Amino acid sequence: MKSFLSAACCSCLYASVFFSGTCALSLLPGPETAVAGELVLGEQGQSNYQLVLPDAFPSPSVGESLQQTARLAQAAFQANGMVVPIVAEANHDPAKPSIYLGNTAFARRQAIDLSKLSGWAYVVKAIGPDLVIAGRDDPAPAESIRRGRPTWDRIGTAKGVVDFLREYAGTRFLYPDLPPRVSIAGATKIDFLKAPAFEFLPVPKIAVPDDLNVEKTPLLEFQTMYPPRGSFFDIANNNFPLVDSIFGGHTYERAIPRETYAETHPEYFALIGGERTAKAAGNAQYCISNPAVQELFFQDLVDTIDRGFQGVDLGQPDGFRPCQCAECAKLYDTGNDWGEKLWILHRNLAERVEKARPGNQVTMMSYIQTALPPKTFKTFPKNTRILLTGTNEEDIAPWRDYEVPAGFSSYLYNWCPNLVSRYTPMRTPLYVESQTQRLTRNHFRSIYRDGAGNLFGLEGPVYYTMGRMFDDPENLQAKVLLHEFCGAAFGKAASPMLEFYGQLYHGIELYSEYLATRSPAWTYHNIYGQRRKHLSDPFQLLGFLYPPGLLASLEKQLGQAEQIADTEKVRQRLAVVRREFDYLQALARVVHLHHAYQIQPDRVSRDRLLDAIDDRNALVEALFSGPRGGAKVSDGWTFPLFPPLGHNADHLRLAHDGYQEPYANTALNWDTQAMRAAPLPGANRMTASLVADAASQAAALWEPIAATPVGQRLREWRSRPIDETDASAAAVPATVRMAADATRLAIRVEIAGTEKASPDDRIDLYLAPPGGKEITYQFTLRRQEDSRQEAARGFNSDPLDPRFGRFDPDWNGDWTAASQQSDNKQSWTADLSIPWKTLGVEQPTDGAFWRGNVVVTRGDAAGKPERWLWSASGSTRIVDDVNDFGEIVFTASAGKGASSRKPAAPSKLPLTELRESLYASSFELPKAWKALKDAQPLPAADWLFRADPLEIGLREGWEKADAGTAEWLKMPVPSFWAETEAVGKYVGYGWQRTAFTAPPAWKGRRVRLLFGAADEQAWVYLNGRLVGQHTRESEQKTINELWEEPFTVELTESQLDFSQPNVLTVRVHNSLANGGLWRPVLLQATAAEASR
Repeated sequence: MKSFLSAACCSCLYASVFFSGTCALSLLPGPETAVAGELVLGEQGQSNYQLVLPDAFPSPSVGESLQQTARLAQAAFQANGMVVPIVAEANHDPAKPSIYLGNTAFARRQAIDLSKLSGWAYVVKAIGPDLVIAGRDDPAPAESIRRGRPTWDRIGTAKGVVDFLREYAGTRFLYPDLPPRVSIAGATKIDFLKAPAFEFLPVPKIAVPDDLNVEKTPLLEFQTMYPPRGSFFDIANNNFPLVDSIFGGHTYERAIPRETYAETHPEYFALIGGERTAKAAGNAQYCISNPAVQELFFQDLVDTIDRGFQGVDLGQPDGFRPCQCAECAKLYDTGNDWGEKLWILHRNLAERVEKARPGNQVTMMSYIQTALPPKTFKTFPKNTRILLTGTNEEDIAPWRDYEVPAGFSSYLYNWCPNLVSRYTPMRTPLYVESQTQRLTRNHFRSIYRDGAGNLFGLEGPVYYTMGRMFDDPENLQAKVLLHEFCGAAFGKAASPMLEFYGQLYHGIELYSEYLATRSPAWTYHNIYGQRRKHLSDPFQLLGFLYPPGLLASLEKQLGQAEQIADTEKVRQRLAVVRREFDYLQALARVVHLHHAYQIQPDRVSRDRLLDAIDDRNALVEALFSGPRGGAKVSDGWTFPLFPPLGHNADHLRLAHDGYQEPYANTALNWDTQAMRAAPLPGANRMTASLVADAASQAAALWEPIAATPVGQRLREWRSRPIDETDASAAAVPATVRMAADATRLAIRVEIAGTEKASPDDRIDLYLAPPGGKEITYQFTLRRQEDSRQEAARGFNSDPLDPRFGRFDPDWNGDWTAASQQSDNKQSWTADLSIPWKTLGVEQPTDGAFWRGNVVVTRGDAAGKPERWLWSASGSTRIVDDVNDFGEIVFTASAGKGASSRKPAAPSKLPLTELRESLYASSFELPKAWKALKDAQPLPAADWLFRADPLEIGLREGWEKADAGTAEWLKMPVPSFWAETEAVGKYVGYGWQRTAFTAPPAWKGRRVRLLFGAADEQAWVYLNGRLVGQHTRESEQKTINELWEEPFTVELTESQLDFSQPNVLTVRVHNSLANGGLWRPVLLQATAAEASR
C-alpha cells in the first residue's frame, strides 16, 4: 500500500536548502531530545523570545511592511502554541532573548553592515541567545517612469524571515496572499493563521544551530510580471518585484520624444526615402550618427540613474528602420550591418555611463537587429547586462564566448499561450525544473514573465516548483517540491491530488516541452525554407491535450480529494482547483462536441453542441456574481484567484482574439439562439460568367447574368437587437453580379434604395483565390466620395510580426471602381474591376471556383451600422472569416452575351503584366544605370533555369562552368519564375545560368555585373567561383528589402576570361510569392581613365 508522509514531518524531511546550499534531508529532533550546539527558540508550546523591530524606519511604508513581516513570524510561532510579542527596540525586555528584525541598533553594534548587501540579500546570525534576521529595507527610489509598472519598496528582511520560517518553523507559502500591485504593507487585515495562502505545519521545537551565521544573496534580482506582484508568497518564491531597476528595452523614444523634438529638431529622426521621419506613422526612428542624438541617449541613461535607479535599460525601437543618411552609412565602418552599428553604439554609451556613474548597471537589449552577438568585440563593459528574448539552449549558445560581467536578463514566455488559452495549463514541474537550472547555469539574474501565470489551482505546483528551484537549482528536485506542495496544501487529500496533477501534467507535457511559445517545435521551416507554425487550429490542439478519458480520470481524482478533505483550508484550496477544472472541462466539452458536429452536421449533434456552449457561458457568468458584476471572492481568500483580477466575462468566454489565441470566431462565441433558428449550413454559391470583354460595365454585360442577393444580416453580439418588424430589415438590401474576361474580374453591386442611406455606406469584397498560399484580398469602396481601400492577409510569414494573420493595409493593388447614385441619393450601383495581375493569378478556367464574400454595410447617425453578407451562417461573427466564405464558380454558360468557349489566352501573362507594372511604378533599371557608358544587357533569351528543391545544387556543382545542362529549362531574364509555365509557383532554391563574352577591349578596366533585382536572395558565380552575393547575411537586411533592391558584383581581371565565353550562374532563394531575376542584368566596364 502506498504511504504518504504526514504533514507533521514534511517541514523536516523536505527542509529547505536555502541557508546551506546543500540538500540536508534530516529530521529535526523532537522536544525530548537535547542536541549540543542548538539554540532553541521555542518548544512544547512555550517560547521566551520577543520579536524586536527598529525604532525608526526609512519610510512609513517600509515600517508597515516590517510590522507585517513581524506579524507573520509571530503567527508561525502561534501556530505551534508559542506566544511571541512584537516590540520596538526601545521597549524590548533586556532580560529576554530576542529575534531582531531589520536594521536594529543591536545589529549595528554587532558590526552587521546591511549597506554592503545587494538586492534582496539578507543576514541570519545567532549571537549568544539572540538571533538577527536583517536585509536591506529600502523605500522605492523614485516614481516609475513606465505606466503600469510601479516601483516597490525592497524589504530584504522579509526575504530573510520567510526563508527562516520555511526552514525552521514549518511555514509553507503556497498561494498569493495579496492581490497584484499590493505590497506586504497591505497585509494588515490578513489573519495569517486562517489564510489558505499559508500552511503552518506542526513543528514541536523551533531551533537553529547556535553558531548560525548566514549571508544569502538570492540568484535573481527580480522576477516580475504584469500585473506586478509583491506578496509574502512572491518574496518567498523569488518572484521579486522591480525596485530600483527599469525593465523594458525600447528606450530611444524615452530619450528623444517626438512631441518634444519633432518640430524643433527633425534632423534627430531617421532619413528614410529622402525625408526625415519625425512625424511618420509607427514608432519613432532616429539618426543614430547624429552626435546630438547620441548625447541625448546618454543623458537619458544618466538622468534615470540620478532619479534613484540602480539599473537602466537601453535598446532600439520596436520595428527598427535604419536611417539612410550618408553619415549613418559610414558609422563605425560596418557598412549595412546595422546590428553591429547598434551594438557598438550601445557599448560606447555603457562605457560612458560606467565612467560617469560607476557602480550602476545598463541592460542592453538583444532583439531582432541585435539578436546575434556583436562581431567586432566580445567583451562588454563591467556595468553591462544583456537582455535576451529567448531562454532555450539555442538562444543562449551564441553568447558562450562573450564576457558579459553583469550576466543576462530575459523575457520568459512560459505563460504566453500558443493556441491554448491563458486559462488552461501550459507548463509542468519537469519543464520549469530544467529551465531554472539552465538559466542559473548561464548567469541569468533577472526575469520578466511575459504572461504571469494565473492558474493557481491547476498550475499551483508549477509556480511553487519554479520559485523554489531558484533557491538551489542544482540540488532541489521538482519531484520533491511537488510532494512538498501537495503535502502542505492538501494534507490527507494529498495522495489523490498528486495523482491528479501527475495525470494533468503528463497530458500537457508534449505541449509544455515542445509546442508552447518559444519551445523547440513552436515553429519550423518547411521544405521550401518558409517559417511556419506547427499548430494553427486551437480546437485541434485542445482536443488532443484534453481527451474525454483524461478529463474523466481527473474528475475522479479531484472528487476523491474533495471527499476526504478534513480542514477548512484544504477545502478552500480544492475549491480553487475545482473552479479552474470546471472551466477547463466546459471548454474541452465544446471542443469535442464541435468536432462531432463537423463530422456529422445534423440537428442532434448541433443541438448538443449548442447546449454545451450555453452551459459554458452560464458557468462563466456565475464566476462573476460578485459586487458590481466582478469576480466572486471565495471564502478565506483576500481576492479572487480565478478569474484573475482585471479579467471579465468576455475574456473568459474568449470573445476576443489575443496573441496566439484565435478564439473570437470559433464555436465558443456562436450566437446559439440564432444557430438554433437557422437552417443547417450548406455552401452558398455564386456564378462568375466568363465573357469575351468585361471592361465595358454596360447593361448588356450584366443583363444575362443572374443577380445574387446580399441578404444575410450579421447578428453581432455587441449590436442592438434587430427589429424584425422593420421593413428594411426584412428586405434584401443589395445584389451582386460577377463577370470575368482574360484580364480582369468585374463585379457589380446594386444597393437598393432606402431612407437609411448614408455617406458611410460601404462595400467590402473578399477574394481568396486557390493556390495553397492562403492569401485573402479585401477591396473596400465607400459611398462617400467613392473612396477606396485595399488590404491583403497571408503574405506575412513571421509569427512574431503583429501583422501575422491579419489584413495588412500596406498592401497596394491596382484596381478601379466607379459608382452611380440615384437622384435622391438612396440607391447606389458600384462597378469594381480587378486585374488578375493584381491578384497574382491567371484567369480562372471554366469550372474553376474561388472562395469569397460580399459585405454591404449601412451606416446610421447613431454609429451602429448594419451589415449584410452574401454568404453567412447563424454562427457568423466577423465578416472576413474564410470559414463563412461562399464559392464563386467561373462558368462559360451563363446565358446570352457569355463566352461559349474558354477565353482566348491573353497576349501577356498576368504575372508578366504585374512585373511590367512594377517597372512603371518603381523602375526597370536605376536611373543612374541608364546613363552608364560601356554597359550591355546580357541577352534575355539565353538564360536557363533549374529548380533545386532538395538543395543538392552546391553539392553536385551546378555552379561549375562545365556542369551539364540537359535538365535545365529555358527561362528568359528578366522574369519571375512563375512566368515560365513549366516552373509555376515555385518556392525554394533555383539556379539561373547564362554565358557571355567579355570584349577584349575591356582588358585592364574594372568590370562589374549589375543586377536590377533578385527576388529574394542571390549568390553569384562566375566560371564556377563565388564572386558575390546579395543575401540577408551579406547585407544585414530583410527579404522585404532585398527582393527589389539593385546590387552590383565587382569582377577582377583574373576572374574574367577574354578568350572564350564566361559562364554566369546565379543561385536564388525565394521563400514567399514570386522569385527570380525579375529585372535586367547588365555587364559594364568603367571608363579607362577612371580605372587608372
